Amino acid sequence: MLTGNNQRGEGRIGLIITLAIVAIAIFVGVKFIPAKIAAYEFGDFIEKECRFAATRQDDSQIVVRIMDKAEEMDIPLKKKDLIVRRTKGEMIIKASYEKPLDLKVTTYVYKFNREERAPLF
Repeated sequence: MLTGNNQRGEGRIGLIITLAIVAIAIFVGVKFIPAKIAAYEFGDFIEKECRFAATRQDDSQIVVRIMDKAEEMDIPLKKKDLIVRRTKGEMIIKASYEKPLDLKVTTYVYKFNREERAPLF
């Protein structure tokens, strides 16, 4: 006949495994969530710059604003990975960067690629 002592050990192991999974999920979330939020904010900024490009004469001002915003947000955008181009009827902004996220056991590289297009009036 089995006693209750064996079952108590199994419950503790299950609890430890569950706590370990929760801890890992929190750790990974702490690494990924800020990177995702920064990417969304930066993407929104690029979209606004693109939409309001018709009111600005100089594309170099747009480049400076985007690079300044990237630096402010600790985004590793290089000038060579930012394209600001104006055609007859459209403004095009492309930006891409890679941000390594240290997960202790491995490094995940978060990749950001954004292209915005807006008509010029």
